[in-house]
Parts: sequence; structure tokens; C-alpha cells
Amino acid sequence: PLDDGLRRDVDAIYNAAERAARIVRNLQTFARKRHTTRTMVDINHVVRDTLALRAYEQRAANVVILEALAAALPPVFADPHQIQQVLLNLIINAEQAMLSAHGRGVLVIRTWHDMEREAVVLEINDDGPGIPDSLQPKIFDPFFTTKDVGKGTGLGLSLSFSIIKRHGGAIQVRSTPGHGSSFRVW
Repeated sequence: PLDDGLRRDVDAIYNAAERAARIVRNLQTFARKRHTTRTMVDINHVVRDTLALRAYEQRAANVVILEALAAALPPVFADPHQIQQVLLNLIINAEQAMLSAHGRGVLVIRTWHDMEREAVVLEINDDGPGIPDSLQPKIFDPFFTTKDVGKGTGLGLSLSFSIIKRHGGAIQVRSTPGHGSSFRVW
């Protein structure tokens, strides 16, 4: 039991420490210092585990999650921790965009098997403000961010792009300003 002032201070310290740890992890992964362990992975399992990590924050922030996960997806050869990092980056970015625009949001996460491409597809759709056309070509560039100083490093999407590319996949954004964004990962 802490008084309100002390609770705010402790929360601020905790949030700063978490942010610092996240930046260091991102820089290590970006610099390819992290050892990867690939195995056969059920993408739906990674999605569910990742959503469980964010469940409290999403409920507290009025973010509704809609899952449309295909049954019987073929497993993919991947590092589940790195795929989770990509998914967390995409989910957190979507949450922040929706909350800053509307104070709430709806996030739709879908998976399916694209037989033509012989790939498993993971799609994250949000109902946030969207990404201006002029910025879309830059969003995967290292250190590019539209967030306020101290709110983002500009490594999340660049790191995600790098991880997916090293896995032999691709990541794509579709966004219409005012109508949300959609990220697809193959």
C-alpha cells in the first residue's frame, strides 16, 4: 500500500526502466547480437501468448481485440521469441496510434495459409488514424519515428522488418489516413 504520490513515482521509475531495457534489447537484436533458436512454430500459439502479455493494458485502455485465427495452419520454421517481438511491436504501435487518435480502439488479428505463396500470413488491422502516404515509404527505416521525443526510438518497425527478412518472409503496410492501418507478415 503506497500513497498516490509515491505510487506515481514508483510507476515512473518502473516505466523508465522498462523503456531502457526495451531499447537495449532492440539495439542488441538490431545489431544481431542475440542468439536465435529456430524451431517449428505454431503462429496462432505465438499470437495467443503475445495477446496474453498485453491483455491487462488493452482492457485498461479500452482496446478491443478481435481474433480470426485460421485452424490447422502449417507450422513455420522460426524463432518464436523473435516472431513475438515483431508481433509486440506491431500491436503496441497500433494501440498507441488508436489511443492517441480516439482514446480507444479495435484491433483485428488474423492468420491464414496463403497456398499460392506457400506461406502463413499474420495480419494486424487497427482503426487508428492511419499513416500518411508521404510517411509510408519511411516507416521501416532505422530510427524513423513519428512519436514525440522520448516516446519512441524508431527501431520497432525497422527491427521487425529485419527479423522477418532474416526469416525469409516479408512485411507490408496498407494504410489510409483516417481509416487505420493494416500490417501483413508472410
